[in-house]
Amino acid sequence: MSTRPSGFEDRLKAALLARLPEAPAPSPSPARRYGVPLAVGVATAAVVAVMALPGSARNGSLPAGGATASPSPSATEAPEIKKDPDGSLRFKLPEAGQIPALVERLKALGVRVALVPKRPPSQCSEPGGGGRGPQADREAEVLQPADDGFILKVNAKTVPPGHTLMFPWADYYPLGERGVGFGVVETSKVPSCSIDYSEGLEEALKAASGPPKDPGKTIEVEVPTPDGLPELVRRLQAEGVSVAVVEKKPASECSHPGGGYRGPQADPEAELRRGDGRLQINSKTVPPGYTLVFSKPATPSGLHATTGFGVKETSKVTPCEIAFSPPPSPPGASSR
Repeated sequence: MSTRPSGFEDRLKAALLARLPEAPAPSPSPARRYGVPLAVGVATAAVVAVMALPGSARNGSLPAGGATASPSPSATEAPEIKKDPDGSLRFKLPEAGQIPALVERLKALGVRVALVPKRPPSQCSEPGGGGRGPQADREAEVLQPADDGFILKVNAKTVPPGHTLMFPWADYYPLGERGVGFGVVETSKVPSCSIDYSEGLEEALKAASGPPKDPGKTIEVEVPTPDGLPELVRRLQAEGVSVAVVEKKPASECSHPGGGYRGPQADPEAELRRGDGRLQINSKTVPPGYTLVFSKPATPSGLHATTGFGVKETSKVTPCEIAFSPPPSPPGASSR
């Protein structure tokens, strides 16, 4: 629902959602079963993978010193770095707090590596680019599959001469930055900063520097089934929530493509959906000028029919939206 340029993060989160244990040396045969996720993970230019790490502290607060405070490389231990007989260095995917220490350790081992601070658009104008794309030789990929997950492997193939291993770093973590990024970039094009396009980041950083803002009354609800949607809408309207229902229909019956939805928010407290799947509705998640929108599936009685939801600019709410996916075939229908 967002057109922000960092859409690659959303695609890659799905490929690397699990926090990975320490990875032993990869074995060739099981590696092939990871072909699809790996291909997705290396398909971007400047940053080739982003991973969501469950269990990290996410309280929306800034580190001591404010948004420009740099992390201490010794503040958090780096993941263990192992050396293979051929001289390759390998280590498991780091947590965000481990990145500064990891960069320092890799530099001490002679690796061309850079820590690149992430900044809101108003604080960074670097265009980026120069990133290494997918490699025909699997052994030349810095992200390598292992028996029990993924590792990063550094050698002359994965980080060749004239290239640098880059780790973007958000020093306001966990505000805005929800994963760990890395990439292999031409050394001459390593940026001094990278732009964080997280929606609402500028406002979130300003709000975090001042007293906390009361979001007002919060209503928590489960995502309704299509059958339970009318009752929930009546209840929310009685509570004063701006809420609407749109129907998903074929293009022949509806001319509205949708749009105007809020994208992922920099401030976790402004996200409509909580980590446990429930919806939290207040002035942060559904701010003035926006409406909580539920979408009815094109075939609400279907076996796997689910209710869609989002927060949309009120002026752009329409009675229907085009269902670009064809409705499922009725039971017993021929697929020919």
